[in-house]
Amino acid sequence: MTQQPHVHGPDCNHDHDHGHTHDHDNGHVHGPHCGHAPQEPVRNELKDVGRNDPCPCGSSKKFKKCHGA
Repeated sequence: MTQQPHVHGPDCNHDHDHGHTHDHDNGHVHGPHCGHAPQEPVRNELKDVGRNDPCPCGSSKKFKKCHGA
Protein backbone atom coordinates (compact mmCIF):
# COMPACT_ATOMS: atom_id res chain seq x y z
CA MET A 1 0.00 0.00 0.00
CA THR A 2 1.44 3.43 -0.95
CA GLN A 3 1.25 6.31 1.44
CA GLN A 4 -0.87 9.28 0.33
CA PRO A 5 0.61 12.79 0.68
CA HIS A 6 -0.59 14.64 3.78
CA VAL A 7 -3.30 17.24 3.19
CA HIS A 8 -3.55 19.94 5.85
CA GLY A 9 -7.01 20.44 7.26
CA PRO A 10 -8.74 21.93 10.29
CA ASP A 11 -7.92 18.88 12.44
CA CYS A 12 -4.26 18.69 11.42
CA ASN A 13 -2.15 18.95 14.58
CA HIS A 14 1.47 19.02 13.41
CA ASP A 15 3.89 21.81 12.54
CA HIS A 16 2.93 23.49 9.26
CA ASP A 17 6.31 25.14 8.65
CA HIS A 18 7.58 23.34 5.57
CA GLY A 19 10.39 25.77 4.78
CA HIS A 20 8.50 27.84 2.24
CA THR A 21 8.51 31.61 2.33
CA HIS A 22 5.85 34.12 1.46
CA ASP A 23 6.93 36.64 -1.16
CA HIS A 24 5.10 39.81 -0.16
CA ASP A 25 6.27 41.76 -3.20
CA ASN A 26 4.89 39.32 -5.78
CA GLY A 27 1.40 38.00 -5.15
CA HIS A 28 0.84 39.63 -1.76
CA VAL A 29 -2.87 39.84 -1.00
CA HIS A 30 -3.90 42.82 1.08
CA GLY A 31 -6.31 42.06 3.89
CA PRO A 32 -7.67 43.80 6.99
CA HIS A 33 -4.50 43.10 9.01
CA CYS A 34 -2.02 43.73 6.19
CA GLY A 35 -0.39 46.85 7.67
CA HIS A 36 -0.02 48.63 4.33
CA ALA A 37 -1.50 52.10 3.87
CA PRO A 38 -4.68 52.17 1.79
CA GLN A 39 -4.20 53.26 -1.80
CA GLU A 40 -6.26 55.80 -3.71
CA PRO A 41 -8.56 54.21 -6.32
CA VAL A 42 -7.56 54.56 -9.95
CA ARG A 43 -9.70 57.17 -11.70
CA ASN A 44 -10.45 57.17 -15.43
CA GLU A 45 -10.01 60.83 -16.35
CA LEU A 46 -11.25 60.26 -19.92
CA LYS A 47 -14.59 58.67 -19.03
CA ASP A 48 -16.57 61.90 -19.61
CA VAL A 49 -14.97 62.66 -23.00
CA GLY A 50 -17.28 61.96 -25.93
CA ARG A 51 -15.97 60.41 -29.15
CA ASN A 52 -16.61 63.61 -31.11
CA ASP A 53 -15.28 65.98 -28.41
CA PRO A 54 -11.84 67.57 -28.80
CA CYS A 55 -9.12 65.35 -27.36
CA PRO A 56 -8.02 66.55 -23.89
CA CYS A 57 -4.34 66.13 -24.89
CA GLY A 58 -4.56 69.42 -26.83
CA SER A 59 -3.91 68.02 -30.31
CA SER A 60 -7.07 69.75 -31.70
CA LYS A 61 -8.14 66.38 -33.13
CA LYS A 62 -11.36 64.65 -32.21
CA PHE A 63 -10.96 62.18 -29.35
CA LYS A 64 -11.94 59.25 -31.60
CA LYS A 65 -9.08 60.10 -34.01
CA CYS A 66 -6.50 60.70 -31.30
CA HIS A 67 -6.42 58.96 -27.88
CA GLY A 68 -9.79 57.25 -28.31
CA ALA A 69 -8.58 55.10 -31.19
